[in-house]
Amino acid sequence: MMKPSMKMGVIALIGLFLVLYQYHLSTGVRFDQMNDFNTGGSAEENSVLSQEDVERYVRTSKLTEEMIKSAVRRVQETNGLSPDMASMLVQELVNHLHKNILEVAENNSKIARYKLEFGRNATIAQQRPTTVPEDTVEPLYIITPTYRRPEQIPELTRMSHTLMLVKNVHWLVIEDATVATKQVTRLLERTGLKFDHLTAPMPEKYKQKKGAKPRGVSNRNRGLQWIRANATNGVFYFADDDNTYDIALFDEIRKTKTISMFPVGLCTKFGLSSPVIKNGKFVGFYDGWIAGRKFPVDMAGFAVSVRFLLQRPNATMPFKAGYEEDGFLKSLAPFEPKEIEFLADNCTKVLAWHTQTKKNEPSAPLDMKLYGETNLVKLKLQIV
Repeated sequence: MMKPSMKMGVIALIGLFLVLYQYHLSTGVRFDQMNDFNTGGSAEENSVLSQEDVERYVRTSKLTEEMIKSAVRRVQETNGLSPDMASMLVQELVNHLHKNILEVAENNSKIARYKLEFGRNATIAQQRPTTVPEDTVEPLYIITPTYRRPEQIPELTRMSHTLMLVKNVHWLVIEDATVATKQVTRLLERTGLKFDHLTAPMPEKYKQKKGAKPRGVSNRNRGLQWIRANATNGVFYFADDDNTYDIALFDEIRKTKTISMFPVGLCTKFGLSSPVIKNGKFVGFYDGWIAGRKFPVDMAGFAVSVRFLLQRPNATMPFKAGYEEDGFLKSLAPFEPKEIEFLADNCTKVLAWHTQTKKNEPSAPLDMKLYGETNLVKLKLQIV
């Protein structure tokens, strides 16, 4: 049974403990910093204790423990506490002091970490470029004429991988055939792109004509017919499957308001086809084959606004080899070269290339007696 005087002494010690705890709270070192000092962690990435902070915390901790020991000794002398009781009382008070300090430190550290993480997220959100929803971007209609040949599937595969990187694109793949090739349809379905697989065979009278033939004209006119029936806005572009396209080109042509133009590389003997700009003004065309054309440009070197086309219902591409681009652009009258919108940094960058794949011979037939029950049967169906 504890004597009344001893009880008063313990109560006095508890009061002392509370005073010392408040003293700790009033020191210049934050509890989250104390916790970090003790554990080696950091509540804030950018929060580093100075040498002064560390020394102050050490001094404060030692001073508090010394004050507790001194107070217990005075109670011991006054009330006759045994040495064991006095030692236990000192240890308990010191333990409680540090426990309370560390609990507050832990809570403060959590708050600090939350504030830090919230601040980080807010900063990242501010720095992250705003993603424009695809349905708010005007569509691009890519008209690609194609025909059955050994290079058809690999070239369409290469082109599809480029178009997969373009927002809100609709691919019109139009074969010079009476029946659509199943391999092409399967390829288009695998891409996940919006597409229409159409056919538009070259009229027989042009096939039988000697000399250069107007290849791809029926395909492109079929694409224009589809756009008139299905599109109301956006931009269309004639993109052959044997070309190579920089992804930046599609961001450029999306700017088109009427008719835009830009350079094409590896084109004709000059290696380049482009409008010529001098002191910021249009002065002519650079092309390996001018041939009296008003618009001596390459098929891959211009894009047209859908609205601009719809205002010219008679615009079409002529079946005249070598004059397809010129004839089509002239059919978009009223329109003059001085009205061209120049893209690709004022026609100083090549973003479309005529990389024409090497022509391959048709593959030899498969010997069905030797390989009729092997994997080569399926593989051969993929090769022309």
